[in-house]
Amino acid sequence: MTKGIGMTGKILLRRRGALLAGAATAVLLGAGLLSTALASGAASASTTGAAARSDSTAPAVAVPWGSVGTNWVLTEYSTGTSKKPAPETLYLVSPGGTKYQVYKWKSSASAPTLVAWAGNKTEALLGGSTVKGYWYDELNLRTGKLTPLTLAGRAQALGYTLPTGQQILGETSNLTGTQQTNITVARYTQAGKLVKKLVTEKSFGTSAIYSPNGGDLAVSAPGGLLLVSNAGGVIRKLPVPGLQAVLGCSPERWWNAGTILASCVPKNSAAPQLWLVPASGAKPSALTPVRKSGNDLGDIGAWQLSSGLYLQSLGPCGTYEINKQAKNGSVTRVNVPGTVNSPVVVTATSSRLLVQTLGCDGGGQLVWFNPATHAEQWLFKTGVVAAIAYTNKENGTFN
Repeated sequence: MTKGIGMTGKILLRRRGALLAGAATAVLLGAGLLSTALASGAASASTTGAAARSDSTAPAVAVPWGSVGTNWVLTEYSTGTSKKPAPETLYLVSPGGTKYQVYKWKSSASAPTLVAWAGNKTEALLGGSTVKGYWYDELNLRTGKLTPLTLAGRAQALGYTLPTGQQILGETSNLTGTQQTNITVARYTQAGKLVKKLVTEKSFGTSAIYSPNGGDLAVSAPGGLLLVSNAGGVIRKLPVPGLQAVLGCSPERWWNAGTILASCVPKNSAAPQLWLVPASGAKPSALTPVRKSGNDLGDIGAWQLSSGLYLQSLGPCGTYEINKQAKNGSVTRVNVPGTVNSPVVVTATSSRLLVQTLGCDGGGQLVWFNPATHAEQWLFKTGVVAAIAYTNKENGTFN
């Protein structure tokens, strides 16, 4: 079940599907990609769609759909490994930790990987890829009906449109090697038909995050961000000062209804820095300083809790860290007891972080953690392949 890292590590890399040259390569493959880390992403599993669609069962479960919403988590789970595949199960997990099985594949070797969860609560997108491109299955969580689809032009799915997920957001590119290329972000029907091309940008890679109401998107661009209309076209450029202009910024999520949290690559540094960028075009402000020393090799996500500002950071040797930032910009490492490997924040409440660890071969974990009290609420201690939180609109995405 190596896809637990490949896809879940989505999963970290899904929006920038490019190989970048120089010291900025590792940074950009990490920067801008963790706000939905482990929750959505470009499928990179080697399984084929036919196998995944024929080797599955849809058990009936009594999900309290009227209660499903904020702080519920859609989780893909398996006890299998690459050498010993096992059944793979999709669970809806309540804030209290109750697990509702909504789908099951007979073998983890044939199961697609969770990509996105629609705002209507009842539809999920799963997928994989072959040498021919990306393929997807759309699953109705209520009925268990699985519908295969391929986005026009073999586009890569970025997620559902907001607020209800009536369409799918995707991107296409002709990226080869380490050169910039034209990348197009577009909307597609749930049957995979192209609806509208929203923007085409010459870049190393593209990230696009919907605003809470779904009216526009923040899109990565050289020199900063672009604010793009859901109807198509650039509304305005959102420049950020002091950047490596060609590499620019990647939107992580909407910090609030009018501000975008972006990870940007500063001049003369390989350590990404977080900025708050107003969608109005007003002057952006740095949320984190440029990291020049210590284990924090750059910051790629942030959550303001009642107990302080917590960061998703790049650590040494390709790892990820959670840090708490003081008012002077210094950071203190946050350790989650019982976790192994790199901790990745899936979402947050006003007091807790939902943390997933990247399992090397079927060992992923998922836990709610209060960094102030150190209280833990374990959802899974092993076996997590991917997890998507149904968060509130302030986070700018439902995954």
